[in-house]
Amino acid sequence: MNGQLPCGVQDLLEAAIVQKRRLDMVCLNQADDKISYCRVLPIDVNSQEGIEWLHFIYADADNNIRRVQVNTAGIVSFQAVDDRQPTIQYLRD
Repeated sequence: MNGQLPCGVQDLLEAAIVQKRRLDMVCLNQADDKISYCRVLPIDVNSQEGIEWLHFIYADADNNIRRVQVNTAGIVSFQAVDDRQPTIQYLRD
């Protein structure tokens, strides 16, 4: 995983946080396998030692609330799961 998200994409994540909008998201893990998360609630984007992290919560299959942080460089795609405006979506080239 190299690089950071473009500024406009990070702005979309921050908008989702402020508006409390749920996202469907696909990320790469450290082995570059894709992991899909459904209906996550993003709660923070920050930078630590030059790496940008997205923190979010979601309910697992047993309805336990999980808190996850992912390196934003590993985000493949996300999309808001609502019809509200503005549209929030991203798909890495």
